[in-house]
Amino acid sequence: MVVHTIDSTSGRCSYLLRGIGKNKKISQFHPLALLDIVSSFSPKSSLGFIKEYVPCASLDSLRSNLHKSSMALFISEVLYRSVCEQSSDERLFNWLCTAIETLENCDETLNFQLWFLVGLCTVMGFGPSYEGVFDGSEMFQPESLSLVTQLSTLSFEEAMKIKLTGSRRNDFCEQIIHYLSFHLGVNLNIRSLDVLHELYL
Repeated sequence: MVVHTIDSTSGRCSYLLRGIGKNKKISQFHPLALLDIVSSFSPKSSLGFIKEYVPCASLDSLRSNLHKSSMALFISEVLYRSVCEQSSDERLFNWLCTAIETLENCDETLNFQLWFLVGLCTVMGFGPSYEGVFDGSEMFQPESLSLVTQLSTLSFEEAMKIKLTGSRRNDFCEQIIHYLSFHLGVNLNIRSLDVLHELYL
C-alpha cells in the first residue's frame, strides 16, 4: 500500500506501508488522517517506508459522517493533484491541520468545500490581493468574485451560513479549480466533486 502525504518538513512525500493485515491498522490511513510518523528512506527507491505511526487526532466524524467523509475524499483529491513540491511549506502544513480539525469539529459543512478552496488558493499564494480580487479574476463570474470576498472576510461560522443553491455551489467550485489549474499549470480533474454535488443539491 502506498500512502501519499504532506509532511511538515519534507512537503509532498510517498511512503510504502508494509504489513497491512498483520500488525498495522489500515483504518488509521483514511483521507485527511493526521499522523505522527517515523520513516526511513533508501537511495534505491523513490518511496520512503513508514516504520512507526501514532494518530495525532481520532477524527471520528470524518470516518463516520457521510458528508464529512465525502468532503475529506474531495479535499484529499484536490491536495493530491495540486501539491506536488517535495519541499517544506510550514504555512501550508499548519493551515491544512487547522482546516482538517475545523472540518472534524464543525456542525455545518454545507459550504466547507468553498471555504477550503478559497483558503487553499490564499495559502498557496494565489489568493485575493489587497484590492480584494484574485489575480486572474477574469476567469470568474461577477457573483463569484463577490462570493470570494465573503469567504475571505467572514468568520467560518458566517461563511457556512451563506445561502447558495447546489448548482451555484458546484459552479463556484469548478471556477476555483479551473483557477488553480491555471496557476499551477496542471489540469486538476477532480472527480469527487460530482459526489459532493449529489450530496449537497
